[in-house]
Amino acid sequence: MSLEKAEKASINRPENTVIAVVGPTCSGKTSLSIQLSCVLNGEVIACDSRNIYRYMDIGTAKPTEEEMKGIPHHLIDVAEPDSVFTVAEYKRQGRIAIDKIFAAGKIPIVCGGTGFYARALLEGLSIPEVAPNQELRQRLASEAEEKGNQYLHDILAQKDPEAAAKIQANDRFRIIRALEVMEALSIPFSMASKKEPVPFEVLWIGLTFEDRSKLKEKIIERLKIQIEDGLEAEVRSLYDRYGKTRSLQNAVTYKQFISYFEKELSYEEAFEECVKHNYQLARKQLIWFRSNPAINWLKADETPDLLEAALEIITKSKARM
Repeated sequence: MSLEKAEKASINRPENTVIAVVGPTCSGKTSLSIQLSCVLNGEVIACDSRNIYRYMDIGTAKPTEEEMKGIPHHLIDVAEPDSVFTVAEYKRQGRIAIDKIFAAGKIPIVCGGTGFYARALLEGLSIPEVAPNQELRQRLASEAEEKGNQYLHDILAQKDPEAAAKIQANDRFRIIRALEVMEALSIPFSMASKKEPVPFEVLWIGLTFEDRSKLKEKIIERLKIQIEDGLEAEVRSLYDRYGKTRSLQNAVTYKQFISYFEKELSYEEAFEECVKHNYQLARKQLIWFRSNPAINWLKADETPDLLEAALEIITKSKARM
């Protein structure tokens, strides 16, 4: 179905419903969310832990003005690359965006692959508001530098096995944050986070790949385009201006090109590492979203018209309400 044809079609717009378009990197989420917004009179809320940062454009595949087709986008370019943007802050700003979109008589369409953000905003995961303890953070970071991230993860596992099971050993920031929250509240981090009802319905649409080799091909293809568009110059500019910030070090492609600048990797090795880690990221995203039984899955590599298939899901869902 062409976008022009879909716009002329009679579509029942779901009321008090947020549409979530989720899935792995390179699956076509951004394009689908914009097309749905055109048809349903919607606005997009980015659900991406990298799109929130200004100037990180090419390496995060941030949609251009032309690609946005005039559709308002929220939660893009809201933080500096050297700042800390918490899940709680994402949830706060995301809820404000949802309320504004509903008030304007439009449909909020949340689009992205950051599962933790999606849980907080759309499933009511409540993140404790604990102010940063810089002294504690610096001490724990120093211990991690000296003894390794696994050392901190072992401490977390002793104090809160449930939280440790959900946080990877190499995710130093989240480990330190969990220990920081426990220090402040004197309760396990897993108990500090809880779910609360959300005042809207959520219609989940997930994109996946039946053939994972096609997903990898998409990753390689996009990386080549990013390089042609000036990826290396973008990373260099950010690296020179901000240094090795957490946002850059935690972002695939940025981290690898910084390693290339510091002569830890050759250019060819940096390219291969970008492909490898993007594919690993995609697999993790799929594993995360697969745990949500409410998601209606579409196979991006086998569905000839994702927009038509998504609109069919929306129409059927509306009929059941």
